[in-house]
Amino acid sequence: MAIKSVSSLMGNIKETYDKSKNKSGWRVLSGINREYNDTFIAGDKKLWQVKSEEVSPGESIAVGMKISNFDEDLEKIMKNGSPVPFGTVTPIDKKISVIMAGIQTFSSDSSNLLCKEHLSSKQAQLEQKLKQQVDLMTEDASFRRKYKEHKDRLRRAYI
Repeated sequence: MAIKSVSSLMGNIKETYDKSKNKSGWRVLSGINREYNDTFIAGDKKLWQVKSEEVSPGESIAVGMKISNFDEDLEKIMKNGSPVPFGTVTPIDKKISVIMAGIQTFSSDSSNLLCKEHLSSKQAQLEQKLKQQVDLMTEDASFRRKYKEHKDRLRRAYI
């Protein structure tokens, strides 16, 4: 399956969720992998990944794709971590947004394990596409300045 914009991907995930007979079986796992955030959404034997980068406070750029069928091994990995609140609003078009909320599992170790050992062939594609999207945005001088200021604030917060 091809890499999609996050709005297109979330629209597809919502359609699958709306048709799902096991809504309580859906899972979300998030973690941080270097400068990117990885979010895995699993349900109805499918696994999607959204790779995002925060470009300003509360605002991210993201791409994603359906990356795998979801099996028991992947489910065990996705259950490891800390339960934390999860919420996102993704504009689909000018009038419609997908709102997702609930409890997710947060574990950078688990998300990195999924990326490196189970899904490694897809990671390079997603990271390259996300980097291309961020690079396109940073061609705008005013955005580049705001983006650099934001990244500097994030780096200082961890020193």
